[in-house]
Amino acid sequence: MPKGIFKNPIERINKISEAHKKGSYFNCIVCNKEFWRKPFEIKKGNNKFCSKECYFVWQKGKQRSDNFKKKCKEGQRKRNSNRILISPINKLIRQSNEYKEWRESVFIRDNWTCQECGKRSKKDCYIRIEAHHKKPFALFPELRFVIDNGITLCKKCHDKKPKGKEIVCIR
Repeated sequence: MPKGIFKNPIERINKISEAHKKGSYFNCIVCNKEFWRKPFEIKKGNNKFCSKECYFVWQKGKQRSDNFKKKCKEGQRKRNSNRILISPINKLIRQSNEYKEWRESVFIRDNWTCQECGKRSKKDCYIRIEAHHKKPFALFPELRFVIDNGITLCKKCHDKKPKGKEIVCIR
């Protein structure tokens, strides 16, 4: 008989399934149930919990660090990974009528045109414009509503500009 041919088809199926079965068994750290994980899941580190339910049970009992609690108490939260923390006071200022008037005045002065690249919204091509503080909003509270401290930029140019904490200011 040639190599690789089996008398019983079930024997062949079992042999093939064993050859393709790679991975390991693990015990769940919450319920101690045994479960199977494939190699790519093991590589990602998905070998501690048998299910999402067990993960959530474990997460619920986990203690938060003091640093996390402190940030929550101060009311600060991280909006996106590339954004700076905004305190509730600064958020209120940015929603005030005075801030909205400052923003509108900067747009009117610059004729709703990006001062870096010269782009402007047209009927068929929308460009988002934003008011940018030349001297950072958080570091220079006395210049927050000074029109000369503002400049109109498109979204693309504004994202390239450094924000508050990245700037080293010399007063």
